[in-house]
Amino acid sequence: MARTRRELLRDGAGLGAAALIGGAGLGARPAGAAAARTAPYAVGLSSLTDEVRLPHLDLDGRLPRWLRGVLVRNGPALFEIGEQRLNHWFDGLAMLHGFAFGDGRVSYANRFLRSSAYDAWKREGKMKYSEFGTDPCRAIFSGVTSLPVLGPVPNANVSIERLGDRFRALTEIPVPVRFDPRTLRTLGAVGEMPTGRLGTAHPHHDAASGERYSYELELVPPSGVRVVVEKGGRRRELAFVPQDKPGYLHSFGLTDRYVAVFTQPFGFDLARFLGPDRGPIVTNFGWDGSQPARVVLVDRARGGVAATVELDPFFVFHNINAFDDARGRVVLDVCAHRDSGIVDALYLKNLRRAGARVPQAVARRLTIDPATARAEVRELAEGNFELPRTDYDRVNRRPYRYAYGVGVKDPARSGFIDRLSKLDVARERLTHWTERGAYPGEPVFVRRPAARTEDDGVLLSVVLDASARTSYLLVLDARDLTEIARARVPHHIPFGFHGVYAS
Repeated sequence: MARTRRELLRDGAGLGAAALIGGAGLGARPAGAAAARTAPYAVGLSSLTDEVRLPHLDLDGRLPRWLRGVLVRNGPALFEIGEQRLNHWFDGLAMLHGFAFGDGRVSYANRFLRSSAYDAWKREGKMKYSEFGTDPCRAIFSGVTSLPVLGPVPNANVSIERLGDRFRALTEIPVPVRFDPRTLRTLGAVGEMPTGRLGTAHPHHDAASGERYSYELELVPPSGVRVVVEKGGRRRELAFVPQDKPGYLHSFGLTDRYVAVFTQPFGFDLARFLGPDRGPIVTNFGWDGSQPARVVLVDRARGGVAATVELDPFFVFHNINAFDDARGRVVLDVCAHRDSGIVDALYLKNLRRAGARVPQAVARRLTIDPATARAEVRELAEGNFELPRTDYDRVNRRPYRYAYGVGVKDPARSGFIDRLSKLDVARERLTHWTERGAYPGEPVFVRRPAARTEDDGVLLSVVLDASARTSYLLVLDARDLTEIARARVPHHIPFGFHGVYAS
């Protein structure tokens, strides 16, 4: 049942603010020696169990009057089920967070996605289904393993897709989960749970053609990557790329002519998966730095593979943008990690530890000539950059200048996200917003009506205030990253992944 601000404050009366924001439901505060061993941002990786509705948030500054819509965020919010603990940041039970704007005010509500994992928690008090880095069978039976157990409604805790007036939560299981953006109520899964197949949490949309592009990663023979396009309820396969050890994928690029799929040598080992040592799904992928990375270009009009380009190996979660240049080349911008070490670094036991080190990505441009199957590779700016966002509707598949993301101010001292960054592709530089004790999430760009420049709008980011152990919604001017306003939430919001703004 959703709780209001008055109920939160009433329940905390007599106990003090520390009790209100440090209780079991809203992220307990470690004490003594445990606190010394815990990262200052660790509360952002602790569970939030209360569902609340807050009609008015306290606001510092003044919101633009034209900002009228809703920001919906997705991410994990529950990391323990009974006596069992989820292992990886990607495993927590999905929670939707909605910020609604109008008349210079902002409201907030949250709600767990009613997945099969959520139902098992509520009805049975146990972990019943497999996640990215957690195997419930091993957790329950002390190492005795079986094949993954997947529920009919996936724990879709990664991103959000908007299709007209329909909203869907996504993860890497290719079964979207619909929800109502006004109430955040779960409306059910779209499709049936597949066997041995992963998908993308970042599909592409071409508004001009009305097409939706995605891929499927087939883990069992015939294994490989399938690129598909959907329009008007009809689905068409554009290409199937066979792979003996399918490489892990999270996103891809789209241009006017091509679907651009970056594949990396982080391959799935089916023999291990079927053997007695099988662990959670991610432990069956292995990095082979002796093998190249590849970019596969799939022809959007005719289908089939138009070109395959080999590159020195590196690892990618997120594509930034892609387009065809005037010379017929494909420009693909990505957030490039040295290798797959980032995956292990995001286990919760690593992230929560004081002094945690997390590998950082750089913005990298791949300029590919389909005729020669060769690529030029260069860095777009000095510094680290991840969780990229652009003004998607305006610049996707087009030459662009700006992208927005997150980064780490001093990777030698702090391994977790502590700044917002603006990438200027033309000037090849990054500029930043940072504040002591503040840990921001992905910035979502919202264009100002009648905007004349690409960066004329605001950035919306959910930020953890580590000292207060609460969160706030930060509103920045996208042009210079100056603060416009912040709307405070009286509890912490666990670190999430992706969101969408809808007017």
